Amino acid sequence: MPFHIAKETGTWKASGNSDNYGEILQKLGVPPDMLPKVLEIEYSVEMSVSGDTFTYKITEFGQTSVNTFTLGVESEEKDAWGTTRMVTYSMEGDSLVNTYPSVDGKGLKFSSARRFVDDNTIRTELKVGDLVGWSEAKRVV
Repeated sequence: MPFHIAKETGTWKASGNSDNYGEILQKLGVPPDMLPKVLEIEYSVEMSVSGDTFTYKITEFGQTSVNTFTLGVESEEKDAWGTTRMVTYSMEGDSLVNTYPSVDGKGLKFSSARRFVDDNTIRTELKVGDLVGWSEAKRVV
């Protein structure tokens, strides 16, 4: 079953993670004092889809970013704090995969694969450099 992009619309709360998730976040540039907040984040997602193109609007920590992507096409992504990166989204089995060839602008590769465990749980497998881990989020109903 493919990942149904529009189904991700809603409010989500971090609900679990691997032992090394904090290390992954730090490698991605999250400051140590922000880790507790990120590990318990609640965020809002709005997704709209038209064919292979989708628009992803996310609000977290009071900041909002809106980006549009086409599956299989490298695109520019700007986060809510103004950082811009190149990313490619693709479908792999039941997962929506995003791949960053240089997430830090210095060649650090990062990828994640999101899949629905059930209608109200998303599990994300993460790989940054040589670190591998996962996180889960539950829909706030």
